[in-house]
Amino acid sequence: MTEKNSIDAKIQAALKEDAPPDLLPGFDEQSLFAQAMQIFRGRNRWINSIMVVCGLACVGLSGYSAYRFYLAVEIKELIAWSVAFIVGILAVSIMKIWAWLEMEKYSTIREIKRLELQVVALREQVTKH
Repeated sequence: MTEKNSIDAKIQAALKEDAPPDLLPGFDEQSLFAQAMQIFRGRNRWINSIMVVCGLACVGLSGYSAYRFYLAVEIKELIAWSVAFIVGILAVSIMKIWAWLEMEKYSTIREIKRLELQVVALREQVTKH
């Protein structure tokens, strides 16, 4: 891991040397909370909002199913509530994966925009000379 960190540090140092000063603040990474909130600002914000609400409902279903499983006496009830619990947990997991993929998508878009800005700045420098 130290090799990767040293390579990343070298790349960032080289980029900071070549980049115009007005682009330097753009090299900072967003916090995890800021990335999570960004999925509610994009084009698919309504889908992501629905996914969060459904995720909370699935957490509630899983909690209720676990409680009912604890109270169940018959084998049929035990099986039914355990299946409901497993389905709820799987649904929450799928929704979490969806959210992480959305965050990764926005991170990639942000990196592409940074590269576009650097290309424009480089083109302006080349046309001046």
